[in-house]
Amino acid sequence: MTVAQRTPPRPLLPVLSRIALGLGGVVAGAGVAWTGVHVQPTPGLNAVQTPVDLPLGGASAMTVYLESDRADLSVGGLPWPGRSALTARAWHRERNRLKVQSARQGGRLTLDLNLPVQAPDRGAIPLNRASLQHKLDALLARSVPLTLNTETYSGDAALDLHALRIWGLSTRTTLGNVRATLPERQSGPLTLVTVSGDVTLHASPAWRAPALRVNTESGDVTLDLGAARSEAVNIGTRSGDVTGTLPRADHASVTTGSGNLSVTVPEGASGTLDLRSEGGKVTLRLPPGLAARLRFTERTHLRGLPRTAVRQGNVVTLSREAGENPDLDLFLDADSVALAASTSSETPSPEGASYD
Repeated sequence: MTVAQRTPPRPLLPVLSRIALGLGGVVAGAGVAWTGVHVQPTPGLNAVQTPVDLPLGGASAMTVYLESDRADLSVGGLPWPGRSALTARAWHRERNRLKVQSARQGGRLTLDLNLPVQAPDRGAIPLNRASLQHKLDALLARSVPLTLNTETYSGDAALDLHALRIWGLSTRTTLGNVRATLPERQSGPLTLVTVSGDVTLHASPAWRAPALRVNTESGDVTLDLGAARSEAVNIGTRSGDVTGTLPRADHASVTTGSGNLSVTVPEGASGTLDLRSEGGKVTLRLPPGLAARLRFTERTHLRGLPRTAVRQGNVVTLSREAGENPDLDLFLDADSVALAASTSSETPSPEGASYD
């Protein structure tokens, strides 16, 4: 029977020396190979500005498209008077060129500005180059009515529309936030849609519109519209919160899935208002003296009813007049709704009309 013999132990120091020698050879070979490589920075990564000035040319109406996947967008009005339809300035890397198209059909001028943005490391060797937030700022003629369309994926949209004649607005983002000041005049329908971005709206008393629609998935909605008016208002989120003052409207609806609602009804409100929340908290602030009728579902628990309220089944009237001819007819569908007096410091609640 043969028994395997263990290999005699070898001194450790010579083994380590041979390993070190081998690694040194590898490093030296890599150094020789690297010296033969000529590294050049990827062209087109320098930051540049591109100005745009497009003439109005007697056009009586405009349609404007502002688009990008990663750039921030901003819109404002041109100084009055002026001959330009649009002036713009883009901040971008050289390789991300601004695309500009213009077309004329009759009296309508159509302008399309698109700023596509490649990822900075696409096809490039990272060399610790500073990041660059691409931007596209546009000023539009205020002398003609226009239809405005903006769309961006991850950039924010800042819209100052107070001086513009907006026939229609469509603003869409995926990750970006939207901040808008609405026109100080009659406008067409306005639509603002985001996925996870927040929406913030402000309007002066002069704004009037046939329709306002705001939709988000998880973005919050903040409203400062109490002095304005829209015939129809539709605010909807899946999980975002809705806060602020609604405009006066003939028909208004505010809906959320799991978000919270905290809305204020303005002075002089009339028409219908629906508030719905599947799982969030709802706070409703009403101006004192409003002749309102509240209808609600079986699951809804009302808190903070004023002492003057009269309840019959699933209907509550806040005054005697509201029972037959309410100024505002509300429908509430939520687990719990807290009623409160309007927070307006100029209009304190009179005696007997305060909310508990």
